[in-house]
Amino acid sequence: MASLTVGVDVGGTKIGAGLVTIDGQILQRVKIASPTSNSLEMENAIVQAVQEVTKGYEDQVEAVGIGAAGYVSADRDTVLFGTNLTWRNELLGTPVSKRVGLPVVVENDANVVAWSEYRFGAGRGYKNVVALTIGTGIGAGIVLDGKLFRGAFGVGA
Repeated sequence: MASLTVGVDVGGTKIGAGLVTIDGQILQRVKIASPTSNSLEMENAIVQAVQEVTKGYEDQVEAVGIGAAGYVSADRDTVLFGTNLTWRNELLGTPVSKRVGLPVVVENDANVVAWSEYRFGAGRGYKNVVALTIGTGIGAGIVLDGKLFRGAFGVGA
């Protein structure tokens, strides 16, 4: 039985989710439009994306990681301030976890990019990595000496 995780990218215009192996291979992916109505609709869309991307692999998935634009609490459960979304002190990890039946970690989206590049991409093999993100907004993530630099509010860069 393979160890799989789900990565979810929550943006201002779309939610992308991928089912990923431990070595970074993407097995399945899905993209849906980001709802603009309210936080519950966004939570529903995230849950839908996770459920769609895990079909047929449910017994192999161990956890979900959500990358969200904005400040993320130190416990990686709450979006304190969503830069491109209406989130303000929005508990996200716990409610999604309860609904999908898996552990969930929430992280700033640019930090997720930096860590992904460090582990599987252009930064592989280096101790220090800086990643810049340009989309609906602009962000950056930093890995220093093999550790993600989060800063005081989860957006250290």
